[in-house]
Formats: sequence, C-alpha cells, structure tokens
Amino acid sequence: MINPLRSAVVRPIFQSATIMILADITTQLLVEKRSLYFAADDQTQTPTRHEPAAVEERTASSSSSPTRLDHHYDPIRTLRWATIGLTLHGPYFFLTFRKLDRLMTTTTTTNSLFLVAKKTAIAQLVIFPPYLVALFAYLGVMEQSGGSSNVDYDEIATRVRVRVPEAFASGCMFWPFANGINFAFVPAGMRVPYLASVGGLWNGYLSNMNARKGGDGK
Repeated sequence: MINPLRSAVVRPIFQSATIMILADITTQLLVEKRSLYFAADDQTQTPTRHEPAAVEERTASSSSSPTRLDHHYDPIRTLRWATIGLTLHGPYFFLTFRKLDRLMTTTTTTNSLFLVAKKTAIAQLVIFPPYLVALFAYLGVMEQSGGSSNVDYDEIATRVRVRVPEAFASGCMFWPFANGINFAFVPAGMRVPYLASVGGLWNGYLSNMNARKGGDGK
C-alpha cells in the first residue's frame, strides 16, 4: 500500500528541485554573466614563433588565477542546488507548511486577516531560520567534500554565523509579502506551485550570495 504522505511529498520535491535548477542557471548566465563556453584563450595552445611571449603570458595568467573559471557556467553548482531542492527545500517546506495549515485552520472570516498575519509571522520567525542554517551548512559540506571526507566544520560554522543573519534580514523584506499573498489568496492546492515560482527569485538571490561570498565557484 502506498503511503499517502510519501505520495503527496513527491510532487513538491521535484517542483522544488526544478525551480532550484532553473534559478541557479538563470543566476549564473544572466546575473553573474557567466559563459556556457570556454573562451579561446582558456584552451591549451602551442606557442608559435610569431607570438610566444603572448601565449606564455596567457598560460601563466591562467594557471595563477584560481578564480578564472568563475567566468564560466558551473554545472556542479547547479547540481548542488538541485540536491538542496530534492532533499531539503522541498520536503522541509511541504511538511512544515502542511503542519502549519493543520494547526491554524479556521472556517470563519472575522479573523481571517489575523490568521494570515499569524501564519506569516510563524513562517518567517519559526520556519525560515532553521532552514537557512541547514541550507548554508549543507552547501558548505557539499562544496568542501568534493568526493573526499575532509570537511572543515569550523569553517562551515563560521559561514553559517555570517550568512544566515544576512539572508534572514534580506528575507524579511521579501517573504512576509510573498507568504501574506500565499496564505490570503492562494488555494491550498496551488500553494506549492506558487511558492516554487516566487521561490525561484529568492533561490537565485541565495545562489548568487553563496557564490559571491566565496562558496560556489571556489
């Protein structure tokens, strides 16, 4: 017999992963202006007798610059965000919002605005912060592991302490409005697509912030 909860969570998980993929690709190509292709001077070249100095200079510059590949699209970074969508973002928000709806359901309209405000406050102050902590810690482990077991947990803890307050402060200017619309006007059956859609903007911001602060791309 199929578990109803397991069946219900599958759709939002894959929606979340899809949005994460699209948001990171869009961020890399349109916001960070990365290229899908390597430029000609990034390829291995054989010096000619006409321009040995120029080629040697390009080769030395390429080998001495650790951030040169930051100018090109990073599919591994997108894969990490897809993993976040599948294993953290999708299931976490599906289960927490489902629980929130069940705990705070009313059939009256006299306190509907109060109910919306209360749900929005709980989502922002109770549900959102643990997600940010888990998100940046999870990204740190994936970025550092790279197929090995050498993970600097002190560095990850420092990253969490620095980035979570910044992301939370930025989220306070975005998610209360998005969740207010969600709880007030969006039918329960359409909440996951709505959150996935507006979440694409936010996930693009987080992806860019994580890369800009020295996470992805290094």
